[in-house]
Amino acid sequence: MRRLFPALAAGLVALGVLTSCSTAGTGPAAPELGAGVAAVVGNQVVSSELLAARVRTAAPDLAQALAAQSHPGGSGGTLDPATLADESRELLTTAVLHEVTIEAARRDGIVVAPADVDAQVEAAGGAQAAAASGYDLPTFRELVSDQIALAEIGHREFDRLAVTVDIGTFGSRAAAEQAAGRLATDPGTGALDALPPQQRILDTTLRPGTVRSGERVRSASSLVFGLPGRTVSISGPSDSSPGTPAPDPTTQPWTVVRVRDRSLSAPPPGAGTVPASLVDSSTMIQFGLRAIQPLSLELGVRINPRYGTWDPTQQRVVAPPAAAGTIEPLRVAVPTTPTITPQPPAAPTLEPEP
Repeated sequence: MRRLFPALAAGLVALGVLTSCSTAGTGPAAPELGAGVAAVVGNQVVSSELLAARVRTAAPDLAQALAAQSHPGGSGGTLDPATLADESRELLTTAVLHEVTIEAARRDGIVVAPADVDAQVEAAGGAQAAAASGYDLPTFRELVSDQIALAEIGHREFDRLAVTVDIGTFGSRAAAEQAAGRLATDPGTGALDALPPQQRILDTTLRPGTVRSGERVRSASSLVFGLPGRTVSISGPSDSSPGTPAPDPTTQPWTVVRVRDRSLSAPPPGAGTVPASLVDSSTMIQFGLRAIQPLSLELGVRINPRYGTWDPTQQRVVAPPAAAGTIEPLRVAVPTTPTITPQPPAAPTLEPEP
């Protein structure tokens, strides 16, 4: 099933979770994650009712499963719990990102014209495209509007962003946590020095349009472009596609990123840096999602644990909680090296991360 935002991990969520009801909208000053609330983004509430309605549309077998559940002796239909978990977490992620996107657009003064949404929906195939993507037409229009806004947000930042980072990849979460703790309090790179050269990047300034031969951070949708300055994070393996087992977070590599500096005052693109004007729309949307990531941290995202856990590094709902990464502020001053070394010209092709 196609999706307009990234797919999420597999896992189990009880079928009955999606039958609770509430009214979506603006919550009180500190909304609670009680019955009927799937998530809270800042002061905005994503209701379980909204999520249930979207899952029913996304998974055609769900209507049969819910109907069978309501009758004595009902088998629960043909929808397996893992598929339901995939759909619920994926759609909840989409709803959370919608709330962050509209707030980011509001702050940046971006207004998406209904005519532009109409044109893109029509070009995509209208109601048939919506159904093929697992959305009703109003939700599909909402997501298209979000994509237009994200592309504009990304376009405004793409040529101005530079991040100076230290990166290391470790074989376990425990090792990554230990290194992250040391990097948060030690201005040096001792926590990464023992790693092989192919598993570390030290005091390096990166830009989303820069393509370097052999560079491990190649994509404009890379995590490094969404992390706030003066933070250290750990992030686990990327989630699998819906319907396939999720990677075991205890046996997969974990990446540590220390952001020495995040600047929106980078010099104009030069040799080896692809300008925003040459970036395809799909990549720009993915970069836009990274551009709003600091705002999602500022607003705060809370997920009802019945549905999973919010991973602030990958901006998605995951299960189990051990799969979620973390982002913490540095507790020590770390020197930066703001110089951006010109790179040789490269083909203007940027592939978004899965």
